[in-house]
Amino acid sequence: MIKDLYPFIQAYALIIGLAIGSFLNVIIYRLPHNKSIVRPRSKCTGCGTQIAWYDNIPVLSYILILGKCRNCKAAISIRYPLIELICGLMTIMLLSIYGLSLEFIVILLLCYMLIAITFIDVDHFIIPNEFIIFGLAISIIAHAFKLLPISILEGVYGILAFGGILFIMGALGTWAFRKEALGFGDIKLGLVLGSFLGPELSLLALFLSFIFAAFMSIILLLAKEVGEDHMIPFGPSIATGTLLTILTKTVGGGNHIINWYFTNMWTGEYFF
Repeated sequence: MIKDLYPFIQAYALIIGLAIGSFLNVIIYRLPHNKSIVRPRSKCTGCGTQIAWYDNIPVLSYILILGKCRNCKAAISIRYPLIELICGLMTIMLLSIYGLSLEFIVILLLCYMLIAITFIDVDHFIIPNEFIIFGLAISIIAHAFKLLPISILEGVYGILAFGGILFIMGALGTWAFRKEALGFGDIKLGLVLGSFLGPELSLLALFLSFIFAAFMSIILLLAKEVGEDHMIPFGPSIATGTLLTILTKTVGGGNHIINWYFTNMWTGEYFF
């Protein structure tokens, strides 16, 4: 019965993901400015006209109005439908991995949080404490009701691994470069994520985070988008590394990348 309804469940999940993405756009824009995420209704940033409900349908409205305000014709950033689409696709992807389960909801909320953190950190170089509190609350509830595949003790080890390593590397970087090398918000985020991942996956997420950060830094430097002394937010890299870890851990068991990582990093022997 459930199998027959699965296409409808997927469609419903896509709609919910797109709607959540629309709400995340509001959070990303308003939270750093200490504005209410509930009121007032969204307005055009160009002319201040209140956006009608039919112009606020995720992705579809952007296409229908050709990415411009209906009133003043000011261009609307492509980022708004992009975030909505990312949330929609992420929801379907995680649904296919976890099915309709409480673990699915927990991981999905975590991924939504990471998406919002990514764009806020890019814009403002901050990770608001509201996300840290939200993440901790979800983690406590998930562990209390045993909704995660790791024990509470493994969660504690994950906290020490993820947050502890970030703290040490931040301290060493600050000492070496005589300036802040890693924001405390990144460390707090690491503490939260470690409680979800456990020690082994935390190390993998950190490894992928640093690889992604290095890759993006090289691209931005070559494109001359930033200077050598320009700070690059690390939150998006942590989010990307964590999302990749979650997906590689679940898709096909995730054995290949995890075994490769620990075999190469800790024994020096190649997995292949």
